[in-house]
Amino acid sequence: MAIITFTSDLGLKDYYVSAVKGAIHSQLTNATIVDISHLIPTYNLLEAAYILKNAYANFPEGTIHIVSVMAGASQDNKYVVLSYKGHYFIGTDNGLFSLMFDDMPEKIIELNTAGKIFTFPSRDVFAKAACFLAEGGNIDNMGTVRTELYQRLAFKATSMNDLIKGNFIYFDSFGNAITNIDKTLFDQSLKGRSFEILFNNYRINKISTSYLDVREGDVLAIFNASGQLEIAMNQGNAKELCGIRPNNSITIQIL
Repeated sequence: MAIITFTSDLGLKDYYVSAVKGAIHSQLTNATIVDISHLIPTYNLLEAAYILKNAYANFPEGTIHIVSVMAGASQDNKYVVLSYKGHYFIGTDNGLFSLMFDDMPEKIIELNTAGKIFTFPSRDVFAKAACFLAEGGNIDNMGTVRTELYQRLAFKATSMNDLIKGNFIYFDSFGNAITNIDKTLFDQSLKGRSFEILFNNYRINKISTSYLDVREGDVLAIFNASGQLEIAMNQGNAKELCGIRPNNSITIQIL
């Protein structure tokens, strides 16, 4: 039976997460449910997209991903199920998926909910849809085919005139400050030349290969496991101690 993952901004204080899991187990007693995160800041689609994008590909094909972040539907944002690179995604078409995917899903189905708006869609819509798929149900029988997703524009790093310009987009639990500059753009722009990374009042002129490459308390730049440039501090919190905030700019000057 397929794995079902669950990502939300529901937090851990209330009954919401357990209610969704209970609804799944009520239909599939032997379901395998994996929590990706429930501590995404409320309504933060960009952070949810970053976490899920870097998590889902580690699961086997056929995995079903429930995504409940800013989940309430409206006349413009409908409940959908998507097929993308061998995985299924169930959630609200509020722009999150457009931030997460590099290209369009193979299938977009608007779920048939008989025009109802649900106050708890994670339990009453998404859980049922996940169970249907986990039992071998055909995605084509779940609703109406669509060809587009609601689009939100994310900040993208740019390279021009020996400058790479980006932004800080995510902070992990260690205080590492992750940017939208990836290693491919970095390598293509530098072509072996020297550089300076500039943010706030800091300057860094090398890429570390380990968080321990510098002395304890020193700041470093490193490409993380997802290939994104991040600013970190050996055994310290770069976000707090360097005063980095969401969407702060970062520049790489190519010398």
